[in-house]
Amino acid sequence: MASDRPARSDQRQLCAKRDWVSDLLVLTDVTGTWEGSMKGSTPGGAQSLPITITLVLQQSGPKVTGELSSPREQGRVEGVVNGDVLSFSEGIKGELAIDGDEMWGRFDHLFVYTKQWPTRCDPCYVRLRRVTSPVPAPSEPPARRP
Repeated sequence: MASDRPARSDQRQLCAKRDWVSDLLVLTDVTGTWEGSMKGSTPGGAQSLPITITLVLQQSGPKVTGELSSPREQGRVEGVVNGDVLSFSEGIKGELAIDGDEMWGRFDHLFVYTKQWPTRCDPCYVRLRRVTSPVPAPSEPPARRP
């Protein structure tokens, strides 16, 4: 009896192909410079002071790369946008909700050096606002002068 299902080798090839549907569904662009603060509970239970942070992000499709910096250190980050959530998987771990030019959420197990002492918060609560973004392409060509 013949089956309409693809052969097992064909199924593997279908699963391995790039998911173009998820690329089309990325409507949120986080490219730009984001500034804000983070604070959280230290391992001893004390509330940490707010620490100023900056995220400089570049997005291509759902993939996001960039740099996180605080007053005394910086490091590379990578993640993906899925709907209105930015999930970091390299450099830091955590998720941020995106709403236009604002993001908030948490990072897990972050160790930051401040001016006075090293601080480790677990989790760190983050709130950011976009301060710069790329210049959008013009929607219509410039008017011709006679």
